[in-house]
Amino acid sequence: MLARPWAVLTGAALVLILLVAMRPLLPIDETRYLSVAWEMHLSGDPLHLTMNGAAYTHKTPPLFWLINAVWLVTGVSEFAARLVGPACALGMLAGTAALAQRFWPDRDLGPLAAMVLAGFPVFLIYGSATMFDALLGLGVLGGVGALWRIGQGDCSNRNWVLFGLALAFGTFAKGPVILVHLLPLWLTLPVWANAPPRLPDLLRGVALALLVALALIAVWLLPTLATASPEFRNELLWTQSAARVAGGMAHDRPLWFLAALLPVLLFPWGWSLALWRAMAGRWRADPAVRLCRIWAISSLLLFSLISGKQAHYLVPTFPAAALLVAEALARTRTNGFWLNRGAWLPVLLLALASALVGAQIIAPKGDLLLLAPGWPLLLFAALCLGLVAALWRLPLGAGHLVAGLGVTLGLHAIVASTALYPAYDGRAIAAKLASAEPQGLAVTDGDYHAEFNFLARLGQPVAQPHSPADWASWAAAHPDGLIFGTVGTPVIATEPTDSRRYRGHTIGFWPAAAISLE
Repeated sequence: MLARPWAVLTGAALVLILLVAMRPLLPIDETRYLSVAWEMHLSGDPLHLTMNGAAYTHKTPPLFWLINAVWLVTGVSEFAARLVGPACALGMLAGTAALAQRFWPDRDLGPLAAMVLAGFPVFLIYGSATMFDALLGLGVLGGVGALWRIGQGDCSNRNWVLFGLALAFGTFAKGPVILVHLLPLWLTLPVWANAPPRLPDLLRGVALALLVALALIAVWLLPTLATASPEFRNELLWTQSAARVAGGMAHDRPLWFLAALLPVLLFPWGWSLALWRAMAGRWRADPAVRLCRIWAISSLLLFSLISGKQAHYLVPTFPAAALLVAEALARTRTNGFWLNRGAWLPVLLLALASALVGAQIIAPKGDLLLLAPGWPLLLFAALCLGLVAALWRLPLGAGHLVAGLGVTLGLHAIVASTALYPAYDGRAIAAKLASAEPQGLAVTDGDYHAEFNFLARLGQPVAQPHSPADWASWAAAHPDGLIFGTVGTPVIATEPTDSRRYRGHTIGFWPAAAISLE
């Protein structure tokens, strides 16, 4: 039995590595984050992040520390850096299995819970990305584990210190958003716990946890703020937290956005009526089920209320869904196909849509033109039909796992074998910029997110002149320099001497001596 969790983790590791290998470094998030890590590598400053030479306060530094730690071993490598995020996702799988063993020690649900989590395509896709959510998820799992022990009657200082460590880790990973995940569980301890602490013990423990968390955060925050500019301090302490809640920043979405995505987020497990029926009526019977339901529902509601929201913000909540599904799956013994395997419907629709586009029965237009050649889509349609058959023939758990993994790998195979890959691969542009860097580089796009700084291994920031006078000054100082940017911007009136397609736009190149400024 001890080998089973490691078998699940080994299989998941192979899948995550395949996902990384089958897609390019995705703009603008992954390209930006690796560029920030690259500039940390160049500057040697682990506290004050920069993006294209300017202060970058949108994220905390631990992910960039981990990438640079990997580079100390491997040298600067894109692929090695891109394995940091998947390593955190593997940690989440292991943490979910450990929680399952703690929640239900006599039922051996750890491997099953890890398997269910690994079967969510949304978790696999975002978990394999160079992003912060899986790193945050490790802190959330640690905090949930500490609260569970406290709720079972072990209100020792050790567990409150561990809870404080989890709060500090999550804040390091992605800021105070960890409170969205853990605060509801702390506030509802009397609702879900078998032996909730008395109020004096609860208040004492929370004070200890906060003291530990604040002390650890101060180790990073105080020297960072003491040596930062006033603008950096304001952005770090206020804008990136409060403004996201109030609105006006990126990713502002309507209240119903995440709820509308639930059919996709919960695929394939959430499409089984048998599992939903098995999860019903367990509120009074099982404190772990109560905890997981509060964890899942409160995260969904709170992130829905926050103005800035994205699907990947819920990645740290996926273990709650996996634990609920695993517990229900272990008790589900019905055999009706229509009740058990509702995931056949979205998979069949994927097969139909892929076949129609791949056979050009639906004439590709716009972004669908990138899905060329058509044969990968036809193969994906055949794969989806095979997955429908697997859902029919295999047991409930195995069928859904195969469906989730198959759809995820199949979609990535489409990216790897069609025009989607080069359309989002910035290496050709980066090679041109790298050769021109000694003469000087400038970009016309006002919202340049350092997409090419790491890919080109640029040693200096790309200039971003604004006014005609700034452009004239830069051109005079760099007569052999290269200007690049999206074609059609009003900055440059002449046609580019060369261009590349990237992210659905044409990126043009102009020699400084040949441009004419409006």
